[in-house]
Amino acid sequence: MSLGTNLLKLQELDLALERDRAALAEMPEIAELARKRRAYQKLKADETRLFAQRKDVEAILAELDGREQDCNDDIGIAQRRTDSSNYREVQQLEVDLGILAKQLDKIAFERREQTEKLDEIVRKQEYLTAYIAKFEKSVVADTRAARDKASAIKERIEAAERKREAMLAALPADASERYTAARTRFRGLAVERLEGNVPSVCRMALQESSMDELRRAEGVTECPYCHRILVTDAEDEI
Repeated sequence: MSLGTNLLKLQELDLALERDRAALAEMPEIAELARKRRAYQKLKADETRLFAQRKDVEAILAELDGREQDCNDDIGIAQRRTDSSNYREVQQLEVDLGILAKQLDKIAFERREQTEKLDEIVRKQEYLTAYIAKFEKSVVADTRAARDKASAIKERIEAAERKREAMLAALPADASERYTAARTRFRGLAVERLEGNVPSVCRMALQESSMDELRRAEGVTECPYCHRILVTDAEDEI
């Protein structure tokens, strides 16, 4: 295989490496996982908020139970201490029972209100718990898929890097140095091939005088226009 063909193959490998490195660094799956992690954190915060709200409502209901018990105890005490033969005490009992009845009505109203609120919170908790479970499975599956994809790209990069080292080592020292410098200068597109009288990268048609000079070159020269490495004897299959 000619020097020119080897240079073109090395450039093709380097370009493939650049694409794979960029693909690895810019995997859309990674950005999507980051978005899902942020969404997951919000879901967990919502879960914590609902848990706190439920505890608050349950505490209110417990306090209402205590107030109801106190009212019922007060009713019993008032009834026991009232002399049914004493008109004034019976009248006072009716007043006290009326006040306590109003308190019990208020407690019952507040309990219904808080019970409805608790039922709504529980409903939201159950929905959120189920949704989080599905979401976690989705994140796990996406993480596994992203890891597998990244591993495949990394393996391809590592194999290409080993092949590149071997190809670079097989080049003559001056050709290796020339390619490395040109690759830096031209941002990866260091080598072009001659197609008729047109270089494959800069696409500037060469004059006949330039073509005469190229025919005297030994397969690898420099493009007179863009100054990239110009291969004039590349094999058809690269």
